[in-house]
Order: sequence, then structure tokens, then C-alpha cells
Amino acid sequence: MSSWIQKQGKNKFISALSILIAGSAVSNLILISITPLLTRLYTPEEFGVLSVYSAILYMLMIIVSLRYEAAIVLPKKIKDAYTLLYIANISTCIVSITVFVAMYFFPVGTWLDIPMASNYFWLIAISLFFVGIFQNFNNWALRMEAYGVISKSKVVMNSSQGFSQLIFGFLHFGLIGLIMGEVVGRISGALKYIQFYKKDIRMSFKTTRLEAKALAQRYIKFPLVSSISGLLFSAGTNLPTLFLATFFDVQSAGYYYLAQKLLTVPENLIGFSASQVYLTQVAQLVNNGESVRAYCIETIKKLVIITLVIMVVIDLVTPLVFQYIFGDEWGTTATFIQILSIMYFTRIVLQPLNSIFQIYEAFYSQVSAELIRFILIIIAIVTSSIFSVTNVQALWSISILTTVGYIICALLAWQVMRKVGEKQYVTKSET
Repeated sequence: MSSWIQKQGKNKFISALSILIAGSAVSNLILISITPLLTRLYTPEEFGVLSVYSAILYMLMIIVSLRYEAAIVLPKKIKDAYTLLYIANISTCIVSITVFVAMYFFPVGTWLDIPMASNYFWLIAISLFFVGIFQNFNNWALRMEAYGVISKSKVVMNSSQGFSQLIFGFLHFGLIGLIMGEVVGRISGALKYIQFYKKDIRMSFKTTRLEAKALAQRYIKFPLVSSISGLLFSAGTNLPTLFLATFFDVQSAGYYYLAQKLLTVPENLIGFSASQVYLTQVAQLVNNGESVRAYCIETIKKLVIITLVIMVVIDLVTPLVFQYIFGDEWGTTATFIQILSIMYFTRIVLQPLNSIFQIYEAFYSQVSAELIRFILIIIAIVTSSIFSVTNVQALWSISILTTVGYIICALLAWQVMRKVGEKQYVTKSET
């Protein structure tokens, strides 16, 4: 047993993953500890509005850097990576300003039938700017394999958000307290990265206009094609929130938000952390002309075992303790968690495979995969609205069809790896 543990400790994937999981564990432990207090300080309706705010933010954050941040880990030359960091940061500024103008002048809250939130949606632009900066430097840290920096920045972001919302709740700020806490968390996380990478920021700003233009054209598929697949992914993920809020009520969106928030804990601990390590390791294998198939299979096997155990425990324990911990008015959320667990299991296990599209720049295949998943979610939403089902029935439909969508995306990514990846491996092996 001890020899197996020592072997796993020397495994580069396990070592990097353990660092990211440790950081995620600390930040998520803080959020989970605070959440029972937040559910007593804020109503399901207020959480519902926050869920709509977050859904819009998550859809916009896909394009805030025009997807150039996703290319930062790819170039062999550090100079090219600095240039991409510069392009991503400039893009973040331009897109955030554009969103601010749009949110300030257009009645988004009224369009979504949430007039109580109309005065606050302009804050999305501020959250968007800082989450864009956070994403850019998160990918820079991945390139540097600075997993400790990533963990510390996540802890700062999540803890700042949670404690801010808690303080504003005790001060009876109501809805604006939830939203302001979200903004504070984004600002804190971005500033932490800036603190770590001051030197790299100065180096990136030495980029000339010609260098920026050349790299922007070299990776033009990221904003033109990859952004489409990213938007489809984000829209498909966040449409259920908007659907529940508009077709049922904001309270249902609040239940859904809390269910997502709690299920995101194992996703952040395992799925997202594994995806980040996987992206870095596979990019290195590709640059070295090595095969990635065995590494991919081994990664999925590990994720299946870990995630299955966690999800089974969640499904069994949640109905027994949920109302006691979070309050009587949140009981419906326990049902939502059980329904969504199958979807989150699939998402966590298969999430790393999405990196295949990015690494091999197979963006058209990625668009096809995400379009299929998006259509399945639309089918779930449309059929639920036509047949006037309950919110629980609608969520079953969304969870099952989304699960099918994740499986289809993974199969298409596997096909890309077989056709494109192995072909490159054979070619480089022969030369």
C-alpha cells in the first residue's frame, strides 16, 4: 500500500492535481461553512436574482478575452505567450467597457421579468472585467505550472466573496449585498494574480503592435471559432437558470442556484482541477510529439472512481440533513441536487476531454459537439414549457439530456484525438 502511495506521489498528474485540489478544498470549505448562514440571511428569491446575474456573467466571460486566454498555454516560445497575455488583457478591457454601456442603457431586468434587479445589472460589467483578468492569469499560471499560485488565488477569490456576502447580510443589505459580495470576490481574485505576476505584466506590455497583430492572426480561430463553441457551452449551461426564473419563478432559480453551488464543490475539487492539469500535461505531450491516448484513459479511470464515490455519498446524505443545515424553506434544493447529480458526475469525469479540441485546434469539431449539446438542452426546455410540467420534472428532462450531450461531446473529442492526435504522433515519430 505504501509503495502504491509513493508511486502516485511521483505521478506528475497526481502531484499537480493534489495541489489544485488542496487549494479548491480550502476555498470550498470556507464557502460551504458560510452557506448555511447565507441561506438564513437571504431569501430564495434573492438567490434567484443572483443566479440570473451569475448566468449572464458566465455567458459573457466566455468571450471577455475573445478566447485568446485559452491559447496562452500553447506556444513553445515564452515571447509569444507574453504577446497572447497582452492581447487577452486588452480584449478584456474593450469587451468589459462595451458590456457596461449595454447594461447601463438597456433594461435587462425588465426583459427577464425581474424588475427588482434592473438597477444592479450594470455591475455585471465590473465582475466581467475582473473575472476576465483572473482567467487570463489563471492560464498564465497553468503555462508556468504554478499550481500553488492558482490555489492561493482561488482561495482569496472565494473567501472574499463568501465573507463579503456574509457581512452585507448581517448589515441587512438584502439583494444588493449578495451581488456586491460577488463583485468583491472577483476583484480580490484578480488582484491576487496581479500581485503574483507584476513582472510578467510589465513584460507583456513590451509587445509591439506588429507582434500583437501577428499572434492575433496566428490564433484567429480562437475568437472566430472557439468563442462560438464556448458560447454554446456557456449558454447551454446557464439557460436552465433563466428558464426556471422566467417560466416558473425566481424562487425556483434560487433553489437551482444553491444546488449548483453545492455540486460545484466536487466539480471544482476534481473536475476543473483535473482539466487544468490535463490541459497543461497534454499540451506538453503534443509539443514533444508523444501519444496522449494512454494518458487520457488513465485520467478518466481515476476520475470515475473518485467522482462515483463522492456522488453516491451526496445522494444518500443530502435528503437526511439538508433542511436541518440550510433551513426549512430550502428543502426543494435537496431534490434538485439528487436530480442534477448524474449530470455533474458525467461532466466531472468527461470535462478534461474538452481540452483535446483546444490543444489540436479542432474548433469546428468542438462547435459541432457543443451545438449538439445545446440543441438537446433546448429540446428539454421547449418540451418542458409545452407540456407545462413541474419544475422538478423540467429539471429531470434537462439533467438527462444534458448528460447525453456531455457524452456526445466526449466521443467527438476522442475521435479528434484518434484521427488528428495519433496522426501527428506517427508523423513526428517517423521524422
